[in-house]
Amino acid sequence: MKKPKKASLGDQRDFLIGGSRKVIFSAKETDGDIYLVEGIMPAGSEVPVHVHELEDEIFHVLEGKVELRLGEESFGGEEGDIIYLPRGVKHGIKTIGSSKARVLNYVIPGKNFEDFFEKLNELGSSASDDEKSDLAAVHKIKFL
Repeated sequence: MKKPKKASLGDQRDFLIGGSRKVIFSAKETDGDIYLVEGIMPAGSEVPVHVHELEDEIFHVLEGKVELRLGEESFGGEEGDIIYLPRGVKHGIKTIGSSKARVLNYVIPGKNFEDFFEKLNELGSSASDDEKSDLAAVHKIKFL
């Protein structure tokens, strides 16, 4: 039986696809079930449209405004909105307006996605687009 865990915000870390993130629950803490991060997205930042085969995501907008693309549709999200992004459907997110956005990003299951982010950060900002695409492909993520 799994034991309950109390969340504690980890260190804020830069995220090479845009903004930074604070890990609330790592996949290690949840036996791979969930990866929960607070994303801090500066004005004008964007996570490019992508699709992943293994994970569902839920975005809970805590602050600011975002535009989400889900499939062929785009729609806005603002403080308090909770948006479900199913696996296998292309999606992306970007900030709207001149303020930052903060979102809670629940990734279910979490292990593969967390591993991807960790390895992407290890590649560093000088990594080529091909290196990033190759890494994403290993984790069954494709940027479009």
